[in-house]
Amino acid sequence: PRAAPILATLVPGAAVATMHLSVANVALPTIGRDLEATQVSLNLLAVGFTLGLAASVLYLGAVADRYGRRRMLLGGLALSIPAALLAAYAPSTEVLVTARVIGGIAAGMAFPTTLSIVVALFKGQRQTRAIAMWTGIGCGASAIGPAIAGYLLEQYSWGSAFILTVPIAAVALVLAIFVIPRQLGEDDS
Repeated sequence: PRAAPILATLVPGAAVATMHLSVANVALPTIGRDLEATQVSLNLLAVGFTLGLAASVLYLGAVADRYGRRRMLLGGLALSIPAALLAAYAPSTEVLVTARVIGGIAAGMAFPTTLSIVVALFKGQRQTRAIAMWTGIGCGASAIGPAIAGYLLEQYSWGSAFILTVPIAAVALVLAIFVIPRQLGEDDS
């Protein structure tokens, strides 16, 4: 009976990661100008999140399976908020790239964990529908993220592109604390 609220909590948690994969590219020209960034710095900025995610996802997925998916999800969502804020207010490209890598590590904690909880929670046709919803909304977030970031860049500074996910991550974190049972993902591995 709690499956629907849990899924409604996991989907925005995964959307945070997919949005971060795409929003930085929209802000690159403005960041380059405002921070006097070199092309190498802009390249690192563009791939920093992906590097953090790729470097951590397999290892942290295994840690989550062993020590608790709920804990890993909460940790990833909690870490994504200061990483996004650090990126938004970064005074230099070095700090910005570092924030993006940390954000990628946070995504490596949360993103695969959301899917593993979906797989553990749902079975049969319900699992297929839940994964389809998880994937569809995640892809939609990835697609709409640059459009929203572009709009924000017209109104505010380049940092607004990175703040975009903070409210989503905060809501997902609060929901996860209250909705996802402690034993889910901690005794089922």
